[in-house]
Amino acid sequence: MSSRRRFSICPLAPAHLAGLAAIQLAIVLAFIEPWLAVVPVGLFLALSVTAPFFAGWGFFLPVVTRGRKAAGSVALTFDDGPDPGTTPRLLDLLDRHDVKAAFFVVGYKAEKHPRLIKEIIDRGHEIGNHTMNHDTLVMLKPRHRLQSEVAECQRMLGAQGLCPVAFRPPVGIVNPRLWGVLLEQGMYCVTFSRRGKDFGNRMLKGTASRVQEGLAAGDIIALHDGMPAGGMEIDLWLEQVSEVISEAKAGGLEFSLLSEAIGRPVMRAGDCAGAEDAVALFYDSLVYDYDAEQLRASQSSARNKERELALGWMKADVRDTDRVLEIGAGTGRLTLDLAKAAGHITAVDISGRMLEELKAKAAAAGIWNIDYVAGDIHDLAFEQEFDRVCAFSSLEYVADLNEVMARLSGCLKPGGKLYFVTAHRSFFRFWTQIGNAMRQGIWLHARGRNEISELLQRAGMTPERIEDHCLKSALTRGILLEVCARKV
Repeated sequence: MSSRRRFSICPLAPAHLAGLAAIQLAIVLAFIEPWLAVVPVGLFLALSVTAPFFAGWGFFLPVVTRGRKAAGSVALTFDDGPDPGTTPRLLDLLDRHDVKAAFFVVGYKAEKHPRLIKEIIDRGHEIGNHTMNHDTLVMLKPRHRLQSEVAECQRMLGAQGLCPVAFRPPVGIVNPRLWGVLLEQGMYCVTFSRRGKDFGNRMLKGTASRVQEGLAAGDIIALHDGMPAGGMEIDLWLEQVSEVISEAKAGGLEFSLLSEAIGRPVMRAGDCAGAEDAVALFYDSLVYDYDAEQLRASQSSARNKERELALGWMKADVRDTDRVLEIGAGTGRLTLDLAKAAGHITAVDISGRMLEELKAKAAAAGIWNIDYVAGDIHDLAFEQEFDRVCAFSSLEYVADLNEVMARLSGCLKPGGKLYFVTAHRSFFRFWTQIGNAMRQGIWLHARGRNEISELLQRAGMTPERIEDHCLKSALTRGILLEVCARKV
């Protein structure tokens, strides 16, 4: 079963809401004065035509344009390589300045020069995807062409033992189809906040001064790794790159890897499996900011209530001899508390990087009764049965919960209990689903009491408690559903 069937990829962007608003406003205005209906539609079309050239607006997809200002550093990136005439000399220059950079490489060049790709990695730099052929008009072409450009570059680099998670579009231009293509590959989009405006090393004079104008902590600098026009100005090019670095350091700025600057990995080791592990790669890329995101004001009330419910369940129903399976452990928001209450925990998550973060937290807290299993619950099998199975705000990511419930029931001992908190179908929950699709590109499935009850019984479990919580009133249902069931 593919990622798209197991998880509902839904690249919902501000452009969709703007388009819907424009249509609704046009309908209203048409009843007042027919010609006025053209105004909102025209404004939307004008914005849609302009937005691709201003990727930082995030109109069509989330785009990383800057690093974290608090880090006090800038990140240096190079596009369009590798090139045997420039890349080795550029790497030597970066070594002399003790600066690490990110190289957004073109697939067909990487195929021709695999030794240069290896040298870039061996010297401590990072590799990103810059399409297979660097077609500057690719964003104007059909989706299948864009998809091929991204996937072929991934395949080429994967054959060389590395898998980029960061993608930079040619010339920094985006389109409405790009986010869906990237999500299917488990990737995200990175552009820049400062560039030399060197037109691909065709206009080198003044490159350094153009970069330096307004350069500040958090900036992502974009330059090019390619033979200057005519091949006669390579020394001038290296001089400009050196000046960019020297002037920035003289101004009190340090250089950091792009991954450190933005708090997200740029690449990972191994081949690129493609759409099969798109969701895993996506969550791998969120690990640095995941804990902070869980504490955002927009989610804090639900997260706090879920924590209260989970701790209450642990105190009342988890024994110190229990073997517990936790699905979707993430970075351990509740796992460490669970490990203190139970005898042994098997923590499962689709993201290996998140489990690494959880393992580090557990070690720091002196907790050693946790096993860590990276994988998709659809595929995993366990030799032993568990006394308790639990999940906290993770089952809503599953498109077909029927199959997963059957698997979870199979993991329980007879009489064992399943406990989970998930999204409850309600008015307020719908808007959080919209927000999540805009932020993560994945649709969260909210379910009702009757649906959950039927799923449990179909899987051979008897519901003991199904209650809604959080933002609950006389007129609206809560956005969280707390479920406890026993295996028959």
